[in-house]
Amino acid sequence: MFVLLVVLAVVAVYYFLKLNYRYWEKRGVVGPKPNFLVGNLGKSFILKASPGEIFADVYNQYGDAEMVGMFRATTPILLVRDPALVREVTVKSFNSFRENDYEVSKKHDPIFGRNPFVLKGEEWKVVRSQLTPGFTSGKMKWLYPYLVENSKNLATFIQNCTENTDAKDICRRFTLNNVASCAFGLEGKCLEEENSEFRQLAKDFFSPATGFFLMTVSPPLSKLLSVSFIKKEMEKKFIQIVRQVLQYREENNVVRNDYLHVVSQLKQTEDFKFTDEDVTAHAAGFFGEGYETSSILMSFVLFELAANLHVQEKLREEVRRVYEENGNELPYEVLQALPYLDGVINETLRIHPPMFSLQKICTEDFNYGLRNGKQVTIEKGTPIILPVYGLHHDPKYYEDPKVFKPERFVGENKEKLTKYTFIPFGEGPRICLGKRFGVLQIKVGIAYVILNYSLSVGKKTQLPIRYDPINIMTVPVGGLWINFSRL
Repeated sequence: MFVLLVVLAVVAVYYFLKLNYRYWEKRGVVGPKPNFLVGNLGKSFILKASPGEIFADVYNQYGDAEMVGMFRATTPILLVRDPALVREVTVKSFNSFRENDYEVSKKHDPIFGRNPFVLKGEEWKVVRSQLTPGFTSGKMKWLYPYLVENSKNLATFIQNCTENTDAKDICRRFTLNNVASCAFGLEGKCLEEENSEFRQLAKDFFSPATGFFLMTVSPPLSKLLSVSFIKKEMEKKFIQIVRQVLQYREENNVVRNDYLHVVSQLKQTEDFKFTDEDVTAHAAGFFGEGYETSSILMSFVLFELAANLHVQEKLREEVRRVYEENGNELPYEVLQALPYLDGVINETLRIHPPMFSLQKICTEDFNYGLRNGKQVTIEKGTPIILPVYGLHHDPKYYEDPKVFKPERFVGENKEKLTKYTFIPFGEGPRICLGKRFGVLQIKVGIAYVILNYSLSVGKKTQLPIRYDPINIMTVPVGGLWINFSRL
């Protein structure tokens, strides 16, 4: 009898899944055939490819489709191919797709669970508006001298670097120093001290990458398993650091217009008072996002400059000209107005976006009219995939997409780009809050490096570049290694 019940249960599950896997077919949406239980992400489960790489491959397989139906295990998900639909999801019909498809519990992860990236509903809206003043252009200009000082220190530090220098290591040291000074008003000492407090914090900050991987492959399962992304001992250390800094400032009447000051002042607001836990969480969020994502991007900028010597020389000429015109300094307004530097950063973001894809969730039933006149209803609760990597490498929008051409983003060429095909930080109300700070610190750091050193690709770099399949970000396998030669 027991065996019979088991057989019947298995048969029932089989037919249920078989019917479920016809979800997109019944709606007339094209897509690859799913595999039993794993859907279309089988390669991710055996660590042969990241979900983002799979989304990019599927994007390329359906060249004329506006959308592609897929399955994340047994859950129907919709991959967006058409820039018009990207605009619909991120901007025009934002209220129908207003939340990111990531599940993090505040109870089990008090720091990351308060991050605007994962917050939902009215809480996200209020917190986002409260934190925005910490990232205005005026705030960036105020922080700029600290970035310049750290950039000069970086240029000095590189003097001691020999061939095959780990680009990620020196970029992480640099961005950690920036976060220490711009968020906490402290000296990071990450260049000169191997075991500085902030380097140790960074080393132990995140839990293993499997947590982030699970969050991408199965957000509901990550929530069910109470996956934590910030280690518990790191929570305690950040609480201690924030309390010590705020106590010192209060006792000594110190007012420093940095990020910690901005979030601590929110404890005084009437409409939505921040708690001590909120202050610590957002200071820690600035720390994690300010050093990790930026250091990955900056290391790719160094690599592309090393691999494309004509680009490197052209950028050096642009930076050197304004540097000498301004008494061997790089004022904030001058740096921000450099078109080729801007193009180099954007072209690096195009080829190596921080994340392969962005995940949204449909928050109310939404009808979308395809070009052929057919209507498709996207049901509430459907995960939406924005295939950043696929869009950025589509020859339909970028001629010779594998070739590094900063000129794409300079002058008239920039205006000719198809809207919503370049989304490294997302778009619309949910666009990355720390984008302005991240790009600024990379610009000033690269400027001072390029003024002082010639770059070439180190022999230890594994070419062609492959990405770590278990990481949700574009982390290169084997690292990026650079040779620095003093000019």
